[in-house]
Amino acid sequence: MNMTDAMKLIAAMIIMMNPLGSLSIFLDLTDKSTIIQQRKIALQTSIGIIAIMLISVWLGESFLSLLGITIPSFRFAGGIILLLMGLSMLKSYESPVSHTSGDDEAAKERHSIAVVPLALPVIVGPGSISTLIIAVSDFPDMENRLFITVICFFLTIMMGLILYYGGPIAKFVGASVIKVITRIMGMIIMAIAVGMLANGLIGLIPALR
Repeated sequence: MNMTDAMKLIAAMIIMMNPLGSLSIFLDLTDKSTIIQQRKIALQTSIGIIAIMLISVWLGESFLSLLGITIPSFRFAGGIILLLMGLSMLKSYESPVSHTSGDDEAAKERHSIAVVPLALPVIVGPGSISTLIIAVSDFPDMENRLFITVICFFLTIMMGLILYYGGPIAKFVGASVIKVITRIMGMIIMAIAVGMLANGLIGLIPALR
């Protein structure tokens, strides 16, 4: 994995995690909490984020092999998920693939919302998990896997800081800007999805090469 590949992975993961959109959901679910409580949840969510990412990086491919799922078929399925997510973001509504109104209702009944639904599936959803597993498959040696792990820690710190200082950030950015950025990210996700679908299809049907 060279620096260009690393930057592509970071950019793709940031888009999948949708920091500003996730922040909006975080603030909505913690609107009745104090600043101290919000920041505690932000820290707990960060721990959940890195745990899910590390499981995906180190155990995801093995789990797929155990189930008999090939990387091309997983890549194709991941492309469909990303396409649906991107379409939802383009229309400025939350994708049911990663988050539903039912998740919000269920969250009100939970003692803690840090891991579910915030870390999973709001921030690290099917799209992010698919992207990490495919990255590990494309760069399978130990050095690259460790490098991807470092990227995961970087992304977690970034997301954790955004949640920790969520209130001031949301006021500074504004709801309209968040919607515009979300739509732009939706377009980019759809472009990534088309590439994943094409590569997955070629992997499933080598004659298309």
